Amino acid sequence: MKQRLLAFLEFVPSVLLLCMAILTSASVATRYLFAYPLPDEYEISRLLLSVVVCWGIAAAFRHDDHIQLDIFWSALGPRAKRVLTRIGAALCLCIVGGFSYALGTKVVDVFEAGLLTVDLELPVWGFYTAAWLGTLACFFILLQQVIAPPEPEAHDGHPDATV
Repeated sequence: MKQRLLAFLEFVPSVLLLCMAILTSASVATRYLFAYPLPDEYEISRLLLSVVVCWGIAAAFRHDDHIQLDIFWSALGPRAKRVLTRIGAALCLCIVGGFSYALGTKVVDVFEAGLLTVDLELPVWGFYTAAWLGTLACFFILLQQVIAPPEPEAHDGHPDATV
């Protein structure tokens, strides 16, 4: 079950990124071939990008593949690395938790306001909700890392370093 959820975590942003590319390419083609751009292409692409970013951040935290500062890390022992990892995950958890809360309140506001896209009149709250779910996934991934952090890698914690 957990593997399916993790696969879904990576599947969502990749499919949405593909949809953005197809939508943008189709709009460019229709604009130059028929002098008629696709309605709401820019706004839908912009909203999809926000969803991709939120889910992508969750995937980056899942793979521990985000920007890391390695000033002290290489000089620390395994126990200190675990403590530092937990502190970093706790700080990120607080930040992502606040962001997720703020985005959740924005979802409610957008839903109650009944915001729609300009041309196709698609409800915007669905895109906001999808982005919010990505931040929730990120929150729970970080919560799991705070409760039970992964063991530091044998090659000094750098995923790209090979011995």
